Amino acid sequence: MFAASKILNFWDTDFSGTPGQVAVAILIISISIFYSITKPLPIPPDLPEPKRYPWIGYLWHPLKYWHIWPTETTRLAKLYKRTWGGPLPNFGGLPGAYFYIHDEENLRYILQNKFNNYVKGDMWKKVLGEILGVGIFAVDGERWHVHRKLMSNMFSRNLLRHSADVTRKKLSELVYVFNKRIDESDDAEEGFDIDLQDVFFRMTIDITTIITFGIDLCSIQRDQQHHFALAFDELSFLCQKRFLDPFFHVKKVLRLTRNERRIRVLKEVVDEFAYDVIARKRRLSSHGSPL
Repeated sequence: MFAASKILNFWDTDFSGTPGQVAVAILIISISIFYSITKPLPIPPDLPEPKRYPWIGYLWHPLKYWHIWPTETTRLAKLYKRTWGGPLPNFGGLPGAYFYIHDEENLRYILQNKFNNYVKGDMWKKVLGEILGVGIFAVDGERWHVHRKLMSNMFSRNLLRHSADVTRKKLSELVYVFNKRIDESDDAEEGFDIDLQDVFFRMTIDITTIITFGIDLCSIQRDQQHHFALAFDELSFLCQKRFLDPFFHVKKVLRLTRNERRIRVLKEVVDEFAYDVIARKRRLSSHGSPL
């Protein structure tokens, strides 16, 4: 209101013929409107949070620690020992505020007592739509309940037993690969390096595709990972980066950056694999084989 009243007073003092003053007035109005639309959401004053700044809130903190964000959020949870969060700009992939729930009572309230009140919203789908589609992790309301009913079949005793058997076999494969590398090593005392993050990803993608698709990508045995696994991993990483990019909407629509163009290519790889699996399952089903 203050900025608007100053502009009106400024206008009344006779500057209609000066382009510079008109430009300043338009700029101030534009900044005021932009701030009113994108300003952070109000946060309870007693909520613990990292240091905040005007308009950007505590955005500097995730930007600084994004490469180790799970570790950093764990550290802050131990430091505050209660639910914490902070304001963020309300535009792009930023939602206006983030809250990290720490209390068991609050978790129960959100996930059980008042679940329908806490929706993911459209932003989640806009940022991660290429990787999540319209599955259970990206939708709300009735569509979520439909997916939840379908997913409930995955928690049957037989499927859990099958999952345990698959995991056990993959662990045996991993031990075999490690033993083989040890035997082939020129210097047994020097040993060799193991990228645990790569190992865990290969284990996860193999187990997941066997259980959900009935297809073994054999990632543990491969020197180079399966093209679907590589595409899925990179696509997840690039989509996740949108959360900290306030202009990703424009970049996405106009394909202005290499990342957005790369996302399109990777999505085609993932879709091609998924549609191939669906077609194969339908062919088997038409011949009487179980899905």
